[in-house]
Amino acid sequence: MNPPHWGAPRAAYLLTAALADNTRHDGAIVPGDVMTADWAGYDAGVQRDILAALGAQTRLALRTLRDKLGVEIEMDTGAAAEAACPDPLAAARELIKSEPGAWAVPECAHCREIIAKAMCSLQIEAYFRLGLAPAMIAAMCRQSCRQSADAGGAPSRH
Repeated sequence: MNPPHWGAPRAAYLLTAALADNTRHDGAIVPGDVMTADWAGYDAGVQRDILAALGAQTRLALRTLRDKLGVEIEMDTGAAAEAACPDPLAAARELIKSEPGAWAVPECAHCREIIAKAMCSLQIEAYFRLGLAPAMIAAMCRQSCRQSADAGGAPSRH
């Protein structure tokens, strides 16, 4: 496994922020979210790195929720299972395990996007349950992105 693309964590924060911006005050993702245009701008290799970064960020959010409130939440694969191939859902589950193992990037661009949305949604739900409003979650993600950017360069799309 190659190390992730250096801009992938920042891109993952920005994708989560964009989805949080499109989240109602009750924490539910609004249908027709804005991720598609942002996600499609990255090639398959960068998307793989972003998925890895999203996995790490989602694990942190889930661990924080568990440590602070003793609450566990899981990925809702019901809706995604109807729209995605079964293998990508297994990859997504692997990415959010506390000790992720080997996973294969889905060949299908649509499936990669579904996994990315699911992980962003899990982060948003975890932080929402911790008492953060969606606008605060988006701001937190953008701040993390800026801090990461201060360490070097802008995210690359290719």
